[in-house]
Amino acid sequence: SYVMSRRANRLLRCGRFVDTHRFKDLGVHEIQGMKLCGDKFCGNCQKQLANAREKKYTPLLDELAKHYDLYHISLTVPNVDGMHLPLTVKRIIEAFGQIMKYILCRKKIRGINFEAFGCVGAIRSLEITHNGNRNDYHPHLHCIFAFRKGLNLDGNKVFTNRFSFDYTGRKTRQFSAFEVFIQKLWYLTFEKVRVTQKAIDGLECGYSCIVNRADGNYHQIFKYAIKALLDEKKAEMRRNKGLIDRNITYEEFATLYFALEGRRTMQGYGCFYGFKFDGNLDDGSVEDEYKSVVSELAKLSEDDDYVSEKLASVIENIAVKHETYISRKYIREGLESLKDDD
Repeated sequence: SYVMSRRANRLLRCGRFVDTHRFKDLGVHEIQGMKLCGDKFCGNCQKQLANAREKKYTPLLDELAKHYDLYHISLTVPNVDGMHLPLTVKRIIEAFGQIMKYILCRKKIRGINFEAFGCVGAIRSLEITHNGNRNDYHPHLHCIFAFRKGLNLDGNKVFTNRFSFDYTGRKTRQFSAFEVFIQKLWYLTFEKVRVTQKAIDGLECGYSCIVNRADGNYHQIFKYAIKALLDEKKAEMRRNKGLIDRNITYEEFATLYFALEGRRTMQGYGCFYGFKFDGNLDDGSVEDEYKSVVSELAKLSEDDDYVSEKLASVIENIAVKHETYISRKYIREGLESLKDDD
């Protein structure tokens, strides 16, 4: 369609042009912005967004960790074919929302004391990987939960179930009582079975869940939804010495498009509700200082204009002509380094 054709063209042109305010006689270029597509299938844009998320929210999580224990919890369901992936993703997101109602004590289950966990919030991040050999998809969630301190929810891993063994039958892990509980709760909510204590107790095994202390490592939740899939494509290309196309196929793209379109791949709950995980994450903290730098450049220059420069030209200007490019990001980093020196 025309819309998809335009989208493809934006993807192809992503990052190839830079809008600048050029002070020609000074050899200085103020970067107004790079022409990025912002598409969820663009590894370049999504990587930048993921890095911005991690940089912005890691200090907040570190501060929260002083008052609560933060855990990384992964939740999975059985792999599905491409036809069933969109519905599975929808059900995963709905099921997690249901779990949060219980854990945040907004919905009760008779006989189960969720208040004891003291959960104040969580962030969930959707990731989808692809098994090329079986041609099926593995949608799963990476989450950060903030629980009351001292519960040791990932301790005493003494329980064995079918998720304790790898594909060769070798025993690789055991689970804590909390992990087993969440496995069963996750199964019941995803399968839309009424959740009761009797249903939980009567379930032999749920769906895979792994719980570990975050210990300051939040990278998994800030990754973009198809990062691992794209990384695997690149690894496959390296293994085959570049003899295969590293890009996703049309069939894979169509499957992922319908699975992700209109879906919020990252979402905050409880104390994290309303957090901005997409779009422009610039906090504008150096706006006044930045304007002052640009104002001084304007006073010194007699020849300035606004241009759109090809990326190749930018590289040549820096490497060959030794011209200078500035942006809010670099001004901010420079000011922060000066503060550190003080």
